[in-house]
Amino acid sequence: MKIPFLFLCICFCFSTQAQTTFTKGIVHDSIPVSGTNGETFALYLPEKYNEAALNSIVFIFEPAARAAIGIQPFINASEKYGHILVCSNNTRNGSYGRNFNITDNLFDHIYTNFNIKQDEMYLSGFSGGSRLASAIATLTNKFTGVIACGAGFSGTPIHIPTTQEYAYIGLCGDRDMNYREMLKNKEYLDSKNFKSTLITYDGDHSWPPSEQISRAFDWLHLQKLKKTNPVASEKVLTLYQSDYTRVEQFKMNGALLYASEQYERMLKSYKGFVSVDSLATQHRELLNAKPYKKQSASFDNSLKMEEKLSVKFITQITKDFINPNKIDFGWWEREFKKLNKKKGVDMQKMIYRLKFDLYVRGYSRKKALQYNSNEEQVAIIERFLKLLYPK
Repeated sequence: MKIPFLFLCICFCFSTQAQTTFTKGIVHDSIPVSGTNGETFALYLPEKYNEAALNSIVFIFEPAARAAIGIQPFINASEKYGHILVCSNNTRNGSYGRNFNITDNLFDHIYTNFNIKQDEMYLSGFSGGSRLASAIATLTNKFTGVIACGAGFSGTPIHIPTTQEYAYIGLCGDRDMNYREMLKNKEYLDSKNFKSTLITYDGDHSWPPSEQISRAFDWLHLQKLKKTNPVASEKVLTLYQSDYTRVEQFKMNGALLYASEQYERMLKSYKGFVSVDSLATQHRELLNAKPYKKQSASFDNSLKMEEKLSVKFITQITKDFINPNKIDFGWWEREFKKLNKKKGVDMQKMIYRLKFDLYVRGYSRKKALQYNSNEEQVAIIERFLKLLYPK
């Protein structure tokens, strides 16, 4: 495989060439990648960028190859921590072999033209871009951290981390169709004692807002501080206070599941650097409180129902796509009516995830049929999609 070999070379070969001057603080789109046939990327240089010094960097992968869009949520974190932002206009959902070749070219260009810190190279992506970021980090083991947004691993065994040294933080909205997948990824990484965490928030299957991206970089920065400082520094204490303020806000707003998640992350992240005895006591009190138990039970029930319904719906839709002319639309209408009768916040989020997953499957099938000019079956799939989301 080409990528790991390339990284053995480029990580120790920093720029000695004259750089093109780019204005700081704005997104530069469609910059040509040297030695390629039309490959381009978007670039953002923070105000504190210094071309003569070594700089940290974030490579971002946008699933639809919209580089400027991929960069936007990262700008605040870039300004806070001084990270260069780079996003390809060519990597997209699809073949890993193709994407590896494109990223190989991009890495070669960046490391030839910019001075990059070896110990502050990050990868991030959304959806299929998240799976690509994790695959590259796992194959190379040359990156410091991964921010995985809205999706986990590719499913190919060699792309799944085991003993690699990078830090992994997942970001996922609780209305995202891949929400349960991200919860299971967390369980897997915890079982491997992998340096990882998962931040969930109120959101759907889209790029996380900049606030959540900044939370992820705060956590990654904390991992760096812990590694380089044997005792808690002022910067660590500042991050702790920020995290503690957030957990108090969650509790005040009645978002007790988010509060518990935040407590768990803090206890794990700050243990050994900050006294966490009081924090642990507060967390136990939260877990024993009736309002939390009520929210937790509602959440667990929604996940159990989602798992059951997901198997049922995916089995049926798979059969229907094989024989679209035999789709029983009456069956689907009855099932959706049952769904729509369910009450409660967690159930509504579960329904959102189920429906969106079905929509993505249907839409992907429609595109494949359009490619084959099968207009009759396209019309059948469109009828199914309208049943999901009637106007």
